[in-house]
Amino acid sequence: MLAKQVERGELPPVKDRLPDHPAVVEPIESIGRYGGTWRRLAMGHHDMMLTSRMGYEPVVRWDRSGTKVIPGFAESWDIRDEGRTYVFHLRKGMKWSDGHPFTAEDVLFWHEDCMRNKELTPVFPSWLTVEGQPPEIRSPDPYTVVFSFQHPYGIFLEVLAFRGFIVHPKHYLKQFHPKYADKDAIEEKAREEGMDFWYQLFGRMSYPNENPDLPTWRPFQLRTEPPAQRYLCARNPYYWKVDPEGNQLPYIDEISFLDMQNSEVITLKAMAGEVDFQARRIDSSNYTLFMENRKKGDYRVMRDMSPATVVLYVNQHSRDPVLRPILKDKRFRIALSLSVNREELNFLMFGNMAEPSRGIASPYDAYYLPEFDEKYLEYDPKTAKRLLDELGLIQDAGGMRRMPDGSPFRQILRVFPSEEGTGSDLWQLVADYFREVGLDFVVQIDSGALSRLRVCNGNSDFWAYAIAGMNWIVDPIWYVPYSRASYFAPLYGRYVASSGRDQQGVKPPPEFQRLVDWYRELYSVVGDEETKLDLGHRILGQWAEECYVVGLSRRDLLTIVSKRFKNVPDKIIHDYRVMTPGYIGIEQFYMEE
Repeated sequence: MLAKQVERGELPPVKDRLPDHPAVVEPIESIGRYGGTWRRLAMGHHDMMLTSRMGYEPVVRWDRSGTKVIPGFAESWDIRDEGRTYVFHLRKGMKWSDGHPFTAEDVLFWHEDCMRNKELTPVFPSWLTVEGQPPEIRSPDPYTVVFSFQHPYGIFLEVLAFRGFIVHPKHYLKQFHPKYADKDAIEEKAREEGMDFWYQLFGRMSYPNENPDLPTWRPFQLRTEPPAQRYLCARNPYYWKVDPEGNQLPYIDEISFLDMQNSEVITLKAMAGEVDFQARRIDSSNYTLFMENRKKGDYRVMRDMSPATVVLYVNQHSRDPVLRPILKDKRFRIALSLSVNREELNFLMFGNMAEPSRGIASPYDAYYLPEFDEKYLEYDPKTAKRLLDELGLIQDAGGMRRMPDGSPFRQILRVFPSEEGTGSDLWQLVADYFREVGLDFVVQIDSGALSRLRVCNGNSDFWAYAIAGMNWIVDPIWYVPYSRASYFAPLYGRYVASSGRDQQGVKPPPEFQRLVDWYRELYSVVGDEETKLDLGHRILGQWAEECYVVGLSRRDLLTIVSKRFKNVPDKIIHDYRVMTPGYIGIEQFYMEE
């Protein structure tokens, strides 16, 4: 496809499109062939995930084990000053998808003009700070970027493997930034697009899922402007990776995303053989049906255990002053955990394609210990009832419990719509288990955006979602009250993230401040793996003892793979921390007609 454009003079030869030292990607099975359209299904253009899972191209990245950091668009790096200074060497000659040079200036633009601009980024990202202090970032030459922290940042490379999309195409986006263009003209353009402020326009124009004109360094670039029923993403002609024989990647010509209304339709279409490689929104509870239809649909079904656990979050600082002391008492949380018959649940809801789990990391994680995941995991409604009695939640004549002030215990169990297709039936069954010990819950499914907003504002006392199962030290919100997205204690997280400046935040009591202190010590450690392991074990050990969430199951997830789709590994890790399927290397997938 690109060779014909070269012949017509529309593109320079491939040797002029690649950097001096392109990244070499070893294919999983074999050298691929060019061509083909990768068929996928999505729920809206945001679900294409071109900024994350389907565009995983950070400065450094995870290897295919999901545990080791290897070069990304930085060819190499140096660590200096006992972990205070990181020097990244970019690939000379690397280009954006429009052919413009990709240099350190694009990293500085991202940092100085976007992250440091209060209108674009009201809150500076916490992952780029150490003890609340952001780094100094400078560029001594066009292909070198230096991050200098005031304190050691021992896990910075690992964090960048997860967060390191630290670049914007300055040559394109500066036309929408008042530092480089007339602000009145930009805001006039914003109004023409139905927006009020320049930074809203900038946000849209810098978002790969919305703007087909935005240059990219990723393997595929959006070519269809939303809204649309079908979105096409074409290969980047200046992509900076090759296979061992020197063939420029990606092999596949384009990705097609068909916009679906709900996950049930996605499951049916996948079952009919209308996807080539997809795990997202594939409901594993339909495993038997997928297996029965795989010959007709000409696909195979991959089954892998997810590192993540399905959990119920219990808000550790409820806005309800009457309910708050109940939720803060670990006896209540332990009672909830002992009320769930996980073996029965796994049989009824997952067809025995899951294993009981508390959600305290997973075997994929370096800090996991089996004993963390086993405490309070048994089904023991008798003990659960005794603990609830001790709390003063006494049963009435009908068997339902009342609060210590005499009011009925009746709560909303809010459910986030799962990316894997799990419906309300699962949580209705959990509510039935709670009802058997006298606790009345009403299950309610919100939209994704509203659900997250409620929990992050501290307005959901019981929230059903999942918890990270691996590499949590690069994403501490799951086990440390580190931001408003720390779903088990969002108000403590708001306080910690803002150093007490957020008026809605609540100062964490010593029990939770201890988690913060241990984590801050952990991320500062350079080279001493034994100390890091000890600190990680302290955090997860406290979680195991205090039962902050009610974990249900670590379930098997399915990947539907067309028989013509190649270079797929035998086992897949399904986790956001490694940006599945990005960590595999989607650029080396190919189609065999």
